[in-house]
Amino acid sequence: MLPDFERKLLRILYNFFAMHRRMPTAAELSVRTGRQPRDITAGLLHLEQERYIQWDDRSSTRHVVILEGWERPEPHQSSPVRMERSSRGTAVVEDGTRYWTEY
Repeated sequence: MLPDFERKLLRILYNFFAMHRRMPTAAELSVRTGRQPRDITAGLLHLEQERYIQWDDRSSTRHVVILEGWERPEPHQSSPVRMERSSRGTAVVEDGTRYWTEY
């Protein structure tokens, strides 16, 4: 899961490129994020480290290449489901849903 600023930065990069067919400059990113250039650089480096972007030529933000435009989904942890027998002998899932209806 990305921190809030990096997620916001990724969405700005993606949407800006989709609208303008170019990457934003550092000044444009600063205006859109409300952050200092050093914060933007740190955010871009974090996105590169996490393999969301590629930024080989760091002389300008125009050289950023988006590898993934959306945050990766978190693998959700499913809890094991226990089955029990009701008093009538039908199977009941412990989370409250009935596996078979009782007659």
